Amino acid sequence: MILKWQVIISVSLAKTMKKILVPMDGSKGSFRALDEAIILAKQFGSQITGLYVLHVAYDSPDLIYVPETQNRLKKVEKFLESAKKQAIKNKITFKKETLFGHESKKIIDFAQKEKFDLIVIGSRGLSPIKRMILGSVANSVVNKSKSPVLVVK
Repeated sequence: MILKWQVIISVSLAKTMKKILVPMDGSKGSFRALDEAIILAKQFGSQITGLYVLHVAYDSPDLIYVPETQNRLKKVEKFLESAKKQAIKNKITFKKETLFGHESKKIIDFAQKEKFDLIVIGSRGLSPIKRMILGSVANSVVNKSKSPVLVVK
């Protein structure tokens, strides 16, 4: 069975899709996004980078030494390692990255700086009213990224 995105991607990105960015937060949605990225990576011989952004109000190198941050980073390392194992099991090269800052801005900046061909991001499926009030990382990435974005529900 051919999915809609497979036809679209096959036509428009097949020649250039070598680097796929998957922002991850450890949620089921981010692992569904990883599953889709693995399917694409198999088809196009791509490598995947799993990116976690630890939300902080301001960038500070000292944050890494705060015990709360250390505990969070240990959890992050566990789920990124799990994601890496899943990719390796499917014979896909997987890199892990962790950044500090505002999630959508860091994702967009990292994707542009590292020249990713595609961002595959999970959606939490927020209702339109909640999205207006709370905002959404996926929505912000879709609207501001210069790279193509695939949102996985």
